[in-house]
Amino acid sequence: MRNRLLLLGALLVCVALGYALGLHVYLSPDRMRELVAGAGAFGPLVIVLLFVSLQPFGVPGALFLLVVVSLWPFEIALAINFAGAFGAGMAGFAFARFFGRATVANRMPARMREWDERLSQRGLPVVAGFRFMFFLNPASHWALGLSQVATPTAALGTALGFAPWVIAWTWFGERILAWLESLSVGKAVAAAAVLVIAIALWRYRARAKIVAAD
Repeated sequence: MRNRLLLLGALLVCVALGYALGLHVYLSPDRMRELVAGAGAFGPLVIVLLFVSLQPFGVPGALFLLVVVSLWPFEIALAINFAGAFGAGMAGFAFARFFGRATVANRMPARMREWDERLSQRGLPVVAGFRFMFFLNPASHWALGLSQVATPTAALGTALGFAPWVIAWTWFGERILAWLESLSVGKAVAAAAVLVIAIALWRYRARAKIVAAD
């Protein structure tokens, strides 16, 4: 436990140092595009590493997905986006399992234990559905990591659940970018609000169906 706390402290120091050095300014589409394009042949590796290391801790996955779409043709962008999304999902899973599973396991409320048992007993279909429902939500990475699901099952379920979303984001990415560029600030905010409400309603209905099925 002591070693884990020391490692966690070191990670927090790295985050604070990066912020102090102003590295957060690259967390915008234009600056990240410049950074990745400037890396030349190493560009795909750079964007994947950024995706894996930053998205599990709150940086929006859409930022990386759309930057990739703007720099590479569909086939290459699809491979890069899948590698980044899968890597981010499993990085968040590994982080939560390494730092939190032993501590949280005995402190889970009854409802969470039910979900934990469901994920571990029903295996791959439930994990794939869970991943599809929440995609790159960082909390879902951690929740899966805190569960009893075996790592191979989590990895395969993540790949299956993420695949449709990655394909959709990559295929429609250029259209999304063109649409966003055509919007005024007011229209963009309104569109974002409608999208958030629509996703929230869809997830609410999906959860309601799961509860009803129990």
